[in-house]
Amino acid sequence: MKKITSLFTLAFLAGLSLNAQNKFSANIEFGLGIPFVELNQNTYPGYKPNLGINAGIGYQFDKASRLRGDIMAGQFNGNNATAYFQANSYEGSLSYEYNLLHIFGPVSNNFKLNARIGIGAGMMNSYLYDITTRRRLAEVPNSAVSGDAFSVQTFILGGANAGIPINKKMDINIGYAHRLLFFQPWVDAYDPNSFDTYGYVTAGVTFYLKSDKDESKIEVDPKKFQALQMKADSSDAFAAQANRNNEKVARLEMSNQEKDMQLEMMRSELDSLKANPVVVSKEVKPGKGERMVVRESGSDQGAGAANADLGPVRYRVVVVSSPTQAGAQRFIDRCKLDKSEMMIAYIEKLDTYRVIYKSSESLDSAKKAAQEARQYYSDAWIAKF
Repeated sequence: MKKITSLFTLAFLAGLSLNAQNKFSANIEFGLGIPFVELNQNTYPGYKPNLGINAGIGYQFDKASRLRGDIMAGQFNGNNATAYFQANSYEGSLSYEYNLLHIFGPVSNNFKLNARIGIGAGMMNSYLYDITTRRRLAEVPNSAVSGDAFSVQTFILGGANAGIPINKKMDINIGYAHRLLFFQPWVDAYDPNSFDTYGYVTAGVTFYLKSDKDESKIEVDPKKFQALQMKADSSDAFAAQANRNNEKVARLEMSNQEKDMQLEMMRSELDSLKANPVVVSKEVKPGKGERMVVRESGSDQGAGAANADLGPVRYRVVVVSSPTQAGAQRFIDRCKLDKSEMMIAYIEKLDTYRVIYKSSESLDSAKKAAQEARQYYSDAWIAKF
């Protein structure tokens, strides 16, 4: 379980890293320090420029906001008429930048005018010397007393900078950030009751880890697209085959239902024949207009008779054959077709009773009636008698 949890955690972090990589940036800057101290001259022999170097990383929350973390190392020195000082500073800071141009609306270019605010902490040591004899007069912290080579300083930071885009991935940055110190208020080691501050004017470059892909376009892996297209084609073919199979199943179900109904009718007719055998007392000769009389065995002469007059020879639409008149009549009773012209005809040669749906003098009319009948009974046919 621990292994699975670890794998899921690694996968989540990797995915987060891939999604966020386009928002990271890195910057490197060189600075000129400006100390606001009492020893603010630069006339003593051996004066060195107050230089610093800064490196950092940033994370772009949106088009206007950026969080950055920086580390910086620098030196300060200065003098008055009697003394000079030298100091070394090492600091880290966390700050927030906001592009003020977005206050006035969307920015079409990548130019930046950032306001910056943050906090930081670091280490500093300062030495004060006599300008004539170069004898050390003071040091902060006093290593002989505290044993520390550096004193801790904390500060709040505020400033502004401008970003001039060179290309999509790189800006030239120029700016200034001022530090307001706490717990180490004197930089020049001259007056412990003074409140010293300092700042840096910086110039450098910022690199954005952006992708080269055009955000307005969607790139598709050709192999993956081809694989998806094959799957889609396969799905369409499978769906078409499934539809054909469904149609076949529906037709088979309808055919089975018709056959089940016919079997049921045949069973009923067989039971009826076993119980009451039918005797034909007079045969019908088609086309003569003679009558067909069917009498059940055991009944009085003509008591249960049923007659049908076929009339002259015509085209007949036959929907079903039954071995008994009763079975043919039951079919008519259950039939979904129009029963107004239906009749039963006994075919002596085949010894069967046929149910006629409609009769017509023309073949075309009979074909139309046959199409109506085949909506329900696909085996309907046309005969002339």
